[in-house]
Amino acid sequence: MRTAAGSGQDVVLAALPFGAGEEVVRELRSVLAGTVLLDCSNPIGEGFRLLTGGGPSAAERLAAAAPGARVVKAFNLCHEDVWRMRPPVFGGRPLAVPLCGDDETALTRVRELVRDVGCEPLAGGGLERAGLLEATAALFISLWVGEGADAQAIAPPLAHAAGAAAGVRTA
Repeated sequence: MRTAAGSGQDVVLAALPFGAGEEVVRELRSVLAGTVLLDCSNPIGEGFRLLTGGGPSAAERLAAAAPGARVVKAFNLCHEDVWRMRPPVFGGRPLAVPLCGDDETALTRVRELVRDVGCEPLAGGGLERAGLLEATAALFISLWVGEGADAQAIAPPLAHAAGAAAGVRTA
């Protein structure tokens, strides 16, 4: 990460284990100032337990460790093999990638990167919502790995997500 941070790139991927990320980013905070710091980590421990313990998310901890960096949480909901697909399309639909961040310029840059890999960016809210993405990853990974279940099957299609009260007819 030190090489990437010092290379003058506008985006640096922080693909670091939870706990190590804060320390590394703190050491590089002056080099990371003004840079988009893309956090794809999942603070998940044994038993698919979220390691943040109800405190700040991993992304928020990186932001606190390098206050001049523009942190965006993204690319954390899929196994690395999915990112090797060109493009990651399932059932004819490009993969949606939720993004959480507070800096609109950084979010615009990350949206471009998401589209560059053939995915659709999905607004997830500000950085304060990054913990929700991390918790979603913990749940999905526990279903996929722990139960052998298709986590995608837990969400109804958009037309049914709001229910009949929202004007959607059910069969």
